[in-house]
Amino acid sequence: MFAQDDWRAASRLRLNLGVRYDLDPTLRINDFYERMLSEPTLSGLSRFVSGSRGTDTNNVQPRIGATYDLRGNGSAVLRGGLGMYVSRNRPWFQIRSMNQLAAPVMVVEDPARLRLYPDVVAILAGGAPVSLGTIIPDDFVQAYALNTTAGFGWQLGRQAALDVDYVHSYGTHQAGFIDRNLPAIGAISPANPRPVPGITQAWMPENYTKSWYDAVESQFRATVAGSGRLQVSYTISRSYMDGVEFFNIARGTQRTPRETGYSPSDQRHNLTAAMTFSLPGQLQLSGIVKLISGSPMPVQAGFDLDGDRSLTSDRPEGLPITVGRGDEENALRLINGLRATVSTPARPLAPVPPELLRLDPYRTVDLRVAKLLQIGGRRRGLELTLEAFNVTNFVNYNPITVNRNINSPSFLERRSARIARQIQWGLRYLF
Repeated sequence: MFAQDDWRAASRLRLNLGVRYDLDPTLRINDFYERMLSEPTLSGLSRFVSGSRGTDTNNVQPRIGATYDLRGNGSAVLRGGLGMYVSRNRPWFQIRSMNQLAAPVMVVEDPARLRLYPDVVAILAGGAPVSLGTIIPDDFVQAYALNTTAGFGWQLGRQAALDVDYVHSYGTHQAGFIDRNLPAIGAISPANPRPVPGITQAWMPENYTKSWYDAVESQFRATVAGSGRLQVSYTISRSYMDGVEFFNIARGTQRTPRETGYSPSDQRHNLTAAMTFSLPGQLQLSGIVKLISGSPMPVQAGFDLDGDRSLTSDRPEGLPITVGRGDEENALRLINGLRATVSTPARPLAPVPPELLRLDPYRTVDLRVAKLLQIGGRRRGLELTLEAFNVTNFVNYNPITVNRNINSPSFLERRSARIARQIQWGLRYLF
């Protein structure tokens, strides 16, 4: 349900007042869990969820916006707004939960049994513990964000305009995985077993991740040389988080989480300029320039540091979730310290040089030239185009493919790049 009123509160003041309410009765797929709780093979499931689960019903989202015309003619406007916004449900974690609980995986951790491999029948003789993946908790709720903006728009004569805005967003109750079948402390072992026998991992997406985004966004638009257009946008920002990047990523040190740091999507500077000019001979020249700071790189040890039998996101104490921004000297010391402890003569791990922690910027220049050939009147013609992308052929590395495992000879190795220079031409008939 949604309601909004646009109110002219005074001759120069406009208010936008709204409220939205979202209800998702199947968020926790309660009917499915009622059936699963009665399954004999999932007898331990009741230690993690109950049959009386309810749903998320408090998603009331108010918002308010305001604009004030400073001069009364629209040439200078102050504006601002704030609101709460609940994210829509992502259905795949529900489908994932149903698939995994309906067909649970048997996990054998006993070395004596594993020595019988590949005789699977002998390994599973007498039963094996079950791994429960994606158990939706009783108190699971939708993530939401509190967003605030404040800024101004200023018309500079008849040919140009400037916009500057401050943006703040606080996201909370974002989901991430955690194994809820761990002993309170210490590595899992026969002397320190998992609390619920018959079950190994019990993965639950829980609402523990938070994020903060702050930015100053600016945009300049102008008409130049009669009919030419120029637009320049610049953003300086900071994206920070406490948690994990995505709902199906597990915490590293799950019992003593240390997940604070710059987000992998953090980009300090982002400058984009676009222009279009008309040239003699019915030629049109267009171009886009993008200059973007590199994003910090997620890293992990590459092996289980705390004995919880999960390799994901483990890091030595004091190392943030990403490197390349912040205290690089300390990060390098911790990384090389860990590599020294796992290095062997058979598999030596050399110290990481400081250059590998330097972030990879994104730079590209795209150009387009168009020529119109009129045929039989104004409304008919051929348009010839020549386009070039990444004209300077700058190597823009793909951050997704960077090797993030500290316990690897190729740690932080750049494995791929985005497209190199490309040139194409086209022909279009206009009528």
